[in-house]
Amino acid sequence: MSAAGDVARMLTLVPWLLERPGASLAEAAHAFGVSEATIRRDLGHLDFCGLPGLGGGDLFEVQIVGDRVVVRMADELKRPLRPTPREALRLVLTLDAVGEALGDELPALRSAVGKVRAALGIPEAVADVVEPGTHALVPALRQAISGQRRVRVQYQGRADQAPQWRTVDPWALQVVDGLWYLRGHDVDVDDARTFRLDRVADLEVTDQPRAAPAPEQLPPPVYAPGPDDLAVELELSRAGRWVLDAVVPDAVEELSDGGALVRLRTDAPAWLARVVLTAAGEAHVRAPDELREQVATLAAEALGQYTWD
Repeated sequence: MSAAGDVARMLTLVPWLLERPGASLAEAAHAFGVSEATIRRDLGHLDFCGLPGLGGGDLFEVQIVGDRVVVRMADELKRPLRPTPREALRLVLTLDAVGEALGDELPALRSAVGKVRAALGIPEAVADVVEPGTHALVPALRQAISGQRRVRVQYQGRADQAPQWRTVDPWALQVVDGLWYLRGHDVDVDDARTFRLDRVADLEVTDQPRAAPAPEQLPPPVYAPGPDDLAVELELSRAGRWVLDAVVPDAVEELSDGGALVRLRTDAPAWLARVVLTAAGEAHVRAPDELREQVATLAAEALGQYTWD
């Protein structure tokens, strides 16, 4: 499990537990696909999370009574939210991702996202520009997983000249580094496989029941560079160094001003373009030109979603 994956799970764990006061460690472990020991470790970390001054009333309140868990929000977090525009956009996109992952299990979250959007003036279409396409597949796949139904996906693999139909027993949806993945058993090759949703051209939910059961533990997919991946060079300012936590760099060169020059390979240039855009000028694409142009196009499309008085 990566540090980013641990943080993502803990951020999701808080609203999940707030919706279920007194949920058991076993229920939380089952919901997040990890061991009870991992949930205990996460709760131990959350007990030290909060905002400065880090005293009573500043931190999350985590209690484990027997095998039951209760999380209360720190007093600081009850105060009115006053984010900057950049913080607000990140908040809404994160909540959207959590909402898509857990869907109907968190009805209050969807309501909260709507209120945040309305209060901060963030149009619905902004998320569609930043994270296009894949969200449309999520509801049908969640329904297939919960109903244990077999699906057929028209998938563009790395080595495929054109999308191919694959028959899959779906197990789970996961979000890693901003990308959605379908985990399941590929019936055609009789083995477990991972499918990136942005490479799924079409989807059919069949009437056939799922034959291969999901494993008890399903670790997140791990990216392995391929021969056709795009070689990228990013220049980060000191303020933009957080991007290092979002990518898997091949090399990092320290710059005299506190920034960094990062070289990496990716098979997800659209995702990387969104990361650069989110850095709000603190990350620049040195190479290749096609990625630089993709960032510029994405920024223009996002700007076009706003209206000005």
